[in-house]
Amino acid sequence: MKQSMTYLPVLLAALLSVSICSVHADHCAEHENKAGLDEFKAEEPIFNGKDLKGWSGDPKFWSVKDGVIYGTTLEHKTQGNTFLVYQGEDTGDFHLSLEARCMGKNNSGVMYRSSLVEGNPFAMGGYQCDIHPKAAYTAMIYGERMGRRGIIITRGQKMVIDESGKKNILSQEKPEAVDISEWNTYEIICKGNHIIQKLNGKVAIDLVDNDKSKLLKGKIGLQLHAGAPMEAEFRNIRLIRLDK
Repeated sequence: MKQSMTYLPVLLAALLSVSICSVHADHCAEHENKAGLDEFKAEEPIFNGKDLKGWSGDPKFWSVKDGVIYGTTLEHKTQGNTFLVYQGEDTGDFHLSLEARCMGKNNSGVMYRSSLVEGNPFAMGGYQCDIHPKAAYTAMIYGERMGRRGIIITRGQKMVIDESGKKNILSQEKPEAVDISEWNTYEIICKGNHIIQKLNGKVAIDLVDNDKSKLLKGKIGLQLHAGAPMEAEFRNIRLIRLDK
């Protein structure tokens, strides 16, 4: 009896510990579920799969076909790059993902943190995630109408750009060829001056942009490029604002 009394406090402590761990686990699971729900709620539906409600573009070039955004210059030639512009609130920090394909001897792209060109409601300037037949150029960042900036970073590079515009390449990999006429998934993740773009789940570029002309907020748009006749399609577009 005396030995049993000796072990009683140990047994009670063990039971109390199990009880606390169980409550803590339930709390953690509840917290994780809530975090997932909050992330889901933060997703902004920007394409309804039926029409171009919430978007602005020249109807000669843009429509919805078979549930995807369809852009083409096969019938009408564009004198300059033309864009389908999302009409929602400008984006700062965000995660954008979409599937895209581009047909024809040309290229397309996704604009972000961009602005409209004065006098042309369908022209944009800003960062562009390129959809390009050249391996190093697809999923690169091109500075559309950004003056001297032009090609900012190519696929396979990790880079820091200082205030003067000097590029410091931290690492570089040789990119593999991608068939842009097939569906590929592009992701753009922006937090402050840090930008990551992914192609089919793999990091394509990693950039810290300290240049004086860096962009921190702006509009989203989809591109049809001037030149050779082309088609571009976009689907499964998802936007999560990270600064809300």
